[in-house]
Amino acid sequence: MKKYLILSALLLGLLGNVFAQDGGFAPAAGDFSGAVLFGRGSYQTYGLDIPSAAGTNTGWSVSGSAPYLNSVEPNYNDVSNMFAVEGRYFISNVIALKMSGGAIFRSTPSRPNMPGYTSSSVPNTAWIPYYNAVVQNKTTDVILNIGADYLFPSKKFDRLFPYLGATIPLGYGRRSQYDPTIQDVNGIPVVVDVSERHVEIIAFGLQAVAGFDFYLMEGLYTGFEFKPVSYVYSFSRKIPGAGLEVLEADTHTWSVMSQIYFKLGFRF
Repeated sequence: MKKYLILSALLLGLLGNVFAQDGGFAPAAGDFSGAVLFGRGSYQTYGLDIPSAAGTNTGWSVSGSAPYLNSVEPNYNDVSNMFAVEGRYFISNVIALKMSGGAIFRSTPSRPNMPGYTSSSVPNTAWIPYYNAVVQNKTTDVILNIGADYLFPSKKFDRLFPYLGATIPLGYGRRSQYDPTIQDVNGIPVVVDVSERHVEIIAFGLQAVAGFDFYLMEGLYTGFEFKPVSYVYSFSRKIPGAGLEVLEADTHTWSVMSQIYFKLGFRF
């Protein structure tokens, strides 16, 4: 995947040298731009541990894991991973308001289990199979970044536009589960779950932004962006069942020179 991205960028660069028009690269007030962001995603996923069901578990407990901003990592950043899209509106030739984000929603409805039937007249023979329950699972992941960039047009290279800015990151993650299984314990029916269990994470903060746009041709650009300084506050809430106490945990994350993104976009 990486080699295809590099080859595509080189091809677009060559085409840009052939078809480019002088003076057509600088953005102007009223322009819009859109870009796809590649790199490590910034979804809030670490710490989304759903509390287990009670069932016949005598050691029933709720995990104390805290939310963790796993998008700030020194290793395993992958430029081939597309994780969000970005839009910008230029309110002047050098100032752009921007918003980026993405969302994932999944839902699996529950189905109760069904008992089977084994013939007593023919040993070790099952006439009707046992049907296990389908566990309900719901997943929500949302990221949203709102901010602004200030561009510094290069006096020497008309295709290069470095910029500085600030971003307010917002993140939300939720996992819900419900097991409708009814177990037979010594002839007594035991309900595994009495209600839906869930965990959710809410995150927000403030980040400085630095990067550059390089126009491969008029209206088409690539670039890199990173966060010189970043602060994100995350807190989680775990609910093991209706009417039970909520377990809360939080984490503060400071980072310097982190979260590098590769961008491929267009301006119109």
